[in-house]
Amino acid sequence: MDASSSSSSVPQPLLPPPPSAIQDFTQIRTFTVHGGKEIDVVYTNEEKTMSKYLKMYAQWYAEEKENKFVGLDLEYTAEDPNHEFENFLAVVQLSMRNHVLVCHYSWTNGKCPALRSFLQEQGIVFCTVDKRTDFLKLYFEKIIIPRENWIDIQELVHVKGLNDKGNVMRDGMASLATSIIDESYSQMKNKFPTERHDYWEEQPLSDLNLEYAAKDAYVTYQLYVKIWFFLRYLVFCPGCKKEDTLRGRLCRKCNAAEIEAEHAQRNAAAEIARLKAELSSVQAELASLKAPARDNTQQASPPHGKRRKMNDE
Repeated sequence: MDASSSSSSVPQPLLPPPPSAIQDFTQIRTFTVHGGKEIDVVYTNEEKTMSKYLKMYAQWYAEEKENKFVGLDLEYTAEDPNHEFENFLAVVQLSMRNHVLVCHYSWTNGKCPALRSFLQEQGIVFCTVDKRTDFLKLYFEKIIIPRENWIDIQELVHVKGLNDKGNVMRDGMASLATSIIDESYSQMKNKFPTERHDYWEEQPLSDLNLEYAAKDAYVTYQLYVKIWFFLRYLVFCPGCKKEDTLRGRLCRKCNAAEIEAEHAQRNAAAEIARLKAELSSVQAELASLKAPARDNTQQASPPHGKRRKMNDE
């Protein structure tokens, strides 16, 4: 086999399609995840559809009390085997609750105002498994998620532990999901052929690619749901937010401060009640003193005419 035939079998990176080649499409699908649970998936490149569902996500985010974050995952176009071309952002997946929005970014005009606003400008917190390359691909598209709003799960949880050199090994999504969510995810990456990663620029995505993309985003979201629960209730003191061996209760320092605050509040209420009673007593005493004082004044100082008559006598 010559070099030309060998290279032709390898998918080559594609440039973004010209505007004339872009056709709007939307698919609504359902996929089954662990435990037989079904997730709803919207796959689209239409701006109006993105805007509609991103508004729904923003509303969910505003209403959310516990899990105030959105799962985020990205897929890229095929890498150039000759390293002459840079691959670029192909698919953006977002997930909340039991819903996933799959945006086929490489089959848009690249403007995507609703998506850009949602990622950058609305103060939304996102969670990702390994954001290092994701940051670069978004940066090339002039999309910058504020650092404080982007959580990298790999930096929070370490399942594999240390390597032979004593360095922390970064865990992939499959190992994290297997340890934290469900053991059924141990084969989630093996079931997806490696060569299928070279076909994210295809439109529409194959069922295999779409299911993989949707599950990646959903698993990312569910990972942080579990982790955030652990951080909130099992590890950190609700008062000072520092790690607490009592697992979820107030640490001694915060507990003492809370008891002291309760005592101070009760003492303040008692003092206010005492002062009010004392004020009422003083006001009553003043009122009783004012009335006799007027009568005595009138007896001691008779009217002017009567005083004159008494002088004449």
